[in-house]
Amino acid sequence: MAMKKMLYLAIFVCGLWSGDAVAQKTKDQEYRHVIVTLISGEKVDGYLKKGWHAEASQFKKSNYSFKMTPAPDSKETVKYTADDVLSIDYTEKYEDNPDGIRWEAHQLASPSISNRYRTLRRLVCLLKTGEHASVYWWKDWDVETNARGQRRRLVTYYGIRFHDEGEEGEIVYTPFLVSSVLLKDKKPGLKEFSKNWFKGKEGKARKKEAKEDGDGTWMLDMYDAYLQKKGE
Repeated sequence: MAMKKMLYLAIFVCGLWSGDAVAQKTKDQEYRHVIVTLISGEKVDGYLKKGWHAEASQFKKSNYSFKMTPAPDSKETVKYTADDVLSIDYTEKYEDNPDGIRWEAHQLASPSISNRYRTLRRLVCLLKTGEHASVYWWKDWDVETNARGQRRRLVTYYGIRFHDEGEEGEIVYTPFLVSSVLLKDKKPGLKEFSKNWFKGKEGKARKKEAKEDGDGTWMLDMYDAYLQKKGE
């Protein structure tokens, strides 16, 4: 009788351990838990199986397509692209990012020889939103040429999206493009203003601060100052 009780207890404890293991395994997968908002407005709750990130996109378009499942251990997968979605929100929150990580689908300004206004719809990560603009970051592959030849390297890019562009407000521009002729008609004087942002005594202080921040959030201050000067 005592032996039977011990057997039942052992089975019960094993069951608890098994349940705890499954619960822990599910919990460990929460870093993949996302809520995707489609262009239609529908929200899809699921887990990323294969991401859009450039690190995993050596043989496909970076920041464009991804696959997700309805549950961590589900074998049912659905594929989406940047053309299908508005945003992707990670459900896990962190101390240094209490609002959670959010990726949005926008048009990246990508001029070509035949079309200087060409754009590509891609997924970019929201870094900071200001009153008049938002700043994003993303990674992509670049080709570096040196004395040894060419090699691919992963580069982090930053870009700004202006909130006052109306229907064209989805376009994200890198700092290089902001200070080019690309925006001379849309934003008169912005090219020169952005080029001079890090010049002079004040510019050196701004450059030091931007270097300490290590990201592209300085573009928000620059654009606010541009609008203020424009309104004077």
